[in-house]
Amino acid sequence: MAESKKPEIGDLIEFTWEGQRFQGTLLSEDSVYSNIKLINGYNISIKLEDYKILERSITRTQEVKRDMKVLGKGKPISLITTGGTIVSRVDYKTGAVFPSLDMGELTSRFPYMEEKFSINRVDFSNILSENMEPDQWIQMAKLVDRELKRSEGVLISHGTDTMSYTASALSFMFEKQRGPIILVGSQRSSDRPSSDSYLNIEAAVGFSATDFGEVGIAMHHNSSDEKIDLIRGARSRKMHSTRRDAFKAIGEGPVGRFQDGLVNFIRPYIRRVEENTISTKLEKRVGMIYFYPGLSVEEMEKNLDGKRGVILIGTGLGHIAIKHLEAIKEKVKEGMKAVITTQCIFGTTNLDVYSTGRQMKGAGIMDCGNILPETAYVKMMYVLGNYDENRFPEMMRKNMRGEILEREEMGVFP
Repeated sequence: MAESKKPEIGDLIEFTWEGQRFQGTLLSEDSVYSNIKLINGYNISIKLEDYKILERSITRTQEVKRDMKVLGKGKPISLITTGGTIVSRVDYKTGAVFPSLDMGELTSRFPYMEEKFSINRVDFSNILSENMEPDQWIQMAKLVDRELKRSEGVLISHGTDTMSYTASALSFMFEKQRGPIILVGSQRSSDRPSSDSYLNIEAAVGFSATDFGEVGIAMHHNSSDEKIDLIRGARSRKMHSTRRDAFKAIGEGPVGRFQDGLVNFIRPYIRRVEENTISTKLEKRVGMIYFYPGLSVEEMEKNLDGKRGVILIGTGLGHIAIKHLEAIKEKVKEGMKAVITTQCIFGTTNLDVYSTGRQMKGAGIMDCGNILPETAYVKMMYVLGNYDENRFPEMMRKNMRGEILEREEMGVFP
C-alpha cells in the first residue's frame, strides 16, 4: 500500500515494479512518470504507485567529505582535473550530474597512496569533453609543462568522449617530457556501485610515477575490475559508448598494465628526459570530412572553404567519390593540404592499388599509412603550426609519436 506522503526529489525509496521490489533515488517526475536511479546505478522511468520512503533527501545531501588540494607525503604527483564522468556525481535534488572529486574518498579507498605519493590537485576547468577545443589543449599543455617541472608525473582526469583527441594533441605538443602524462577517465560516475573511476585513478597514479616519457591513457583492460591498460595516446580510440573497457590501442597492444597495485610494461616506450621540450603552436584552420555515399559537391566545397588543411576520412584503402576531386584539386593549388585516412578501424591507406586512388593522388591528396583520423587531424594542426609548408609531406608521413605503425600486430584485431 502506498504511503500517503509523496516522495520528494532526492528521496531514497523502495518500490514495486513488474512484481519485484527495488530501491532507488527519485531524480525527477512529471504528471505520469517518475525517473529513478536504481542502487545499481541505472535509471528507469515508471508510474510510481506502490512505494515506501526509506530516507529523506536532506540527509542524503549533507555528506561530510575530507576534500583537500594536497594529500600524502611521498613522491609528488600532479592531478589536473578537467571534469567528465570520472570526477562527477549525481545531484539527487535535480538529477543533474555535477563535477565533484573528493580526494579524501579516493585515498580512503587506497590508503597506501598517502604514504607513497603526495598528490597535488590542480583544477583546470570543469568542462565536459565534448566542449573541449584546441584552445583548451594549448592551455592544458602549458599547465602540464608547469606541473611536470615540480612533479614526478602528471595525470589528467578527462571525459572519455574526446580523450583520444586531447591525448594526441598533448603527444605532439610535448616533443620531449620529463615525466609521464597520463589521461584517465571513467564510463560510470564515482557514486555508482559499478563505477570504474577509482581503479582507473589508482592505476593512473601508478603509471605517473614511472619513467614513462610519453602521453598515455589509463582505462580498464576488460569489463571486470582486474587490470588497467596503459594505451599510447596517439594510437588510442574509444570503441564503445558504455563499456568500462571502451578504449583500445588500435593496431598494437597496450604499452603497460596495472594489476594488484603493480605496474608492468609490456612493450618498448620512450623514457623520461631531464627537461621538457614543448611547442603549443597549432594551426586551427584544419577540418575533418567524413565521406559517405550521397555527399554532394556543394557540401564538400563548403567544408573545404577557409581551411589550410583537411583530413578526409574515406572508405577502405582511402577512397572518396571522383566527383569531389576537382574541388579538392583547386583548393590544393591554392595551398590547402589534403590527407586521406580510412573509416576502417584497422588497416592502412594505399592510393596505389585502385584507379580511384591514383586519381586522388593526381588531385594532390596524400596518404599517411595507418594513422588514425583523430590523430591525423591533430597532427596536421601541429605540423602546419610548426614546420615549413615544403616539409609537410615529410613530416606527416614521419612517425613522430608512435602514431604510424610499420605493421599492425597480429592478435589485436577482435
